[in-house]
Amino acid sequence: MSLSGGGYRAATFHLGTLRFLHGMGLLPDVVGLSTVSGGTLTGLAWVVSQLDGKPFTEFHDTYAGWLKGTNVIAEALTGLTSDREHQSHTWASLIRSAADVYSRRSFLDDRRFGEVLDASGLQFQELIFNATEFHTGSDFRFRRSDRPDVRPGNKNTPLPRSVARHVRLADVAAASSCFPGGFEPLVFPQQFHWPREFPLDAALQELGPEFTQGLPLMDGGIYDNQGVDSLLLAFDDARLAPTLVISDVSTKEKRIYDVPPNPTKRGWVTLNGVSWMAWGLFFLTLASALCLGWRAVDDALDGGWELGDAFVYIVPGLLSAAVAVALVWARLRLQDVNALLRKQVDIDAWPSFRKLTVLEFAQMLVLRVTSSLALTSSIFMKRVRGLIYDSVSQDPDFQGRQVPTLIYTLTEDHAPLYSKHPWMKPGPRLVALAGQACQMPTTLWFTNETQFTTLESAGEATLCFVLLRHLLQLPPDQYEKEGQPLHDLFQRLRAAWAGFNPEALPARAQHPVAA
Repeated sequence: MSLSGGGYRAATFHLGTLRFLHGMGLLPDVVGLSTVSGGTLTGLAWVVSQLDGKPFTEFHDTYAGWLKGTNVIAEALTGLTSDREHQSHTWASLIRSAADVYSRRSFLDDRRFGEVLDASGLQFQELIFNATEFHTGSDFRFRRSDRPDVRPGNKNTPLPRSVARHVRLADVAAASSCFPGGFEPLVFPQQFHWPREFPLDAALQELGPEFTQGLPLMDGGIYDNQGVDSLLLAFDDARLAPTLVISDVSTKEKRIYDVPPNPTKRGWVTLNGVSWMAWGLFFLTLASALCLGWRAVDDALDGGWELGDAFVYIVPGLLSAAVAVALVWARLRLQDVNALLRKQVDIDAWPSFRKLTVLEFAQMLVLRVTSSLALTSSIFMKRVRGLIYDSVSQDPDFQGRQVPTLIYTLTEDHAPLYSKHPWMKPGPRLVALAGQACQMPTTLWFTNETQFTTLESAGEATLCFVLLRHLLQLPPDQYEKEGQPLHDLFQRLRAAWAGFNPEALPARAQHPVAA
């Protein structure tokens, strides 16, 4: 199973797919798990519950409560500048603060990856939590495998098990869900939280000189937002490839990007005009500060100084001086930016920029920022997603063993399937449910409990639909009649689908649902 990225939309949709597998008795059959970003939150929560021996229902209720009650960004901002005593880093870091939210007792606590590596009771042959490392642009895997020769990390930067076992699970969650634009990179190992018995210095000594400057990690979705590539590699030499269930909340976007409208007027104030106005303001504030200081000294020497004169001379003088200093500082920083541009592209941009109006310059910035965000968050990921699905479809080991569980599946028209099996067609209520799930934004918070219910229900219903569709593509002698290998599963799925889709056309005598 792979659990895609997509914030809380992904985390909750995947929780619905796991819940449905549990209801069908299929959850213990998951032998491989690969997760990304929001999927990693659900994957880690499920794995930790197995480490603790909790039944699925207890895991579900506890984790569902955490999702509904935790605004990761709001709580990370609250703790942004507090509790920075860690040896890992002294600068404020939103992703480090988010990791601390994940490390609370209500979620992952101070659990370490060593518990996962050493666990004997886990059901997985392969367990992979994916991030992306920015030195080579490759997948970086926090991986547990039944094969003793497999190491976490990747081939460029393998991670010794002696170090990996001390990695905090909350930091794994943060690295995997560290999406660009929302967070800065999480630097390994410098910004990870290390236990007292294995401090940062010990980790660096084990890792070697290539980690001295740190390895920047970000969202695993940058490399593969579906987490499929890791499973293809992990089971590449398997004698018999397992069925691949891809739980994917990537949505269809008819229009990824629209150009923001230009202001109705260009305005007349140019950047050069702003520069001259800044100079004028500088000299005026400087002159005001000097005059106020001179008058204050003059009054003091005349013996007419009173306490109230401090608010007449000193306070306005200090404010005027502060404005003058701020203007000088801003000019120096702009000169630094211009010098950096000249160094990077050998261009002095100011002679051209100075002719632009303020609104023109602001619009240039808006267009660059918004198009860059669309490029990184949608266009690149859409292209990578297509390549990943192409690689799955062309892999001979997984032919006929792919069950893509796409969040928008129930909104599509599968005409050949519905023509042959009319009872499979989702009714208006299910189509509306899937449409509402697709419209959920990629956030790390919920504004109301209805969002959670919609996404979890969509995950359950969608997986039921795609599993039925998968069985219906097999020869009928595998599922139609009692005693056939998949008959019992088919009947359970039919009964569940009838519950999800009461508006469906009756199945008549064909494939009757077992009582």
